[in-house]
Amino acid sequence: MSATLIIASPAFAEKDYGTAGCGWGSQVMGKGGSQILAATTNDTSYTQVFGITSGTSNCTDDGTVKTAKLMPVFIESNRVSLANDIARGNGETIASLSEILGCGNSALLGAELQKNYQAIFPNEAVSNDKVAGSIMEVIKTNGKLNGSCSVQS
Repeated sequence: MSATLIIASPAFAEKDYGTAGCGWGSQVMGKGGSQILAATTNDTSYTQVFGITSGTSNCTDDGTVKTAKLMPVFIESNRVSLANDIARGNGETIASLSEILGCGNSALLGAELQKNYQAIFPNEAVSNDKVAGSIMEVIKTNGKLNGSCSVQS
């Protein structure tokens, strides 16, 4: 195992985290801190999974999160919860999505997504990319959302 870490460590040299990966542990322990404690922190707090999904906690792509890449991953990881929250017009996944998209008003986003539920989820087989595209279309065609969301492509 030590040999694997030694061989793999150059791959992490340019990132803001060590061999434990990104997540809250990487922020608490830093690159030079105990990677065992960083990995334990990531595993027990689930911040690595959230960080990868949301682009926080050092889990970014060259310092920025590109929405076009992140949306399908977020949707795949949260598809059932997202569909349920969009049907209701609010919920944790809509709040997270609002943050990912840089929207200032998650209630407005939830309401607009709810109105467009059938276009976003026309059937169970719709791909994550199509769901993401439909969500982006709702934002682009709504003047209030288009002005309040700072979507990165």
